[in-house]
Amino acid sequence: MSYNTAIPQAASKRVISQKQIKANFTAIFNAFAKNHAKLGPTDTQGKHNMMILRPQALNPATSPTQAAIYNKKVATIPNLFYRPSNNQTPIQMTYPSIGVNPNASTQYSFVAGPFVVYTGVLINPASGTVVNVLPATTLRYVGLGVSNFIGGTSIVETHAIPTNIAGNSFTIRYEVPLSGSSRNIFYLAIGN
Repeated sequence: MSYNTAIPQAASKRVISQKQIKANFTAIFNAFAKNHAKLGPTDTQGKHNMMILRPQALNPATSPTQAAIYNKKVATIPNLFYRPSNNQTPIQMTYPSIGVNPNASTQYSFVAGPFVVYTGVLINPASGTVVNVLPATTLRYVGLGVSNFIGGTSIVETHAIPTNIAGNSFTIRYEVPLSGSSRNIFYLAIGN
């Protein structure tokens, strides 16, 4: 039996409504047991063991004493958002995908805010090489590291510098011109 909001009626006698009230309590117990620890003599009774958030079309309003965690679609994909008190700017907490292919030269992840963290390695790129990271974001930081540098017979120290950081791309420039040498460039980029 499902829950009946019309029970008990004011004119109903207890002998009639007692079974109906008991059926309502059973319906509540069964409904509550979904996604919660069952009611009973335990320390976890009534606590959530799972939450399902239906996507919202709009950001919910929050008062000065409220905050909200909610589900909203981004390009048809459900994502979690946090909205601080007093209708402050919502913060995206999840991202629709994470690139984790260990054989790819570029990988990316997500940090709430909504930041995307990119890492990658480029084998022997020339000075002036333009790197485009995907999915496209606006880059806020790019750091480069040089590894496996071979510079001929003399030992030369070099540094790679990210320049022309714009949109989802940056350019690699070397502090010391390198001819006939090879190196690996590791990058860490953060965008939002």
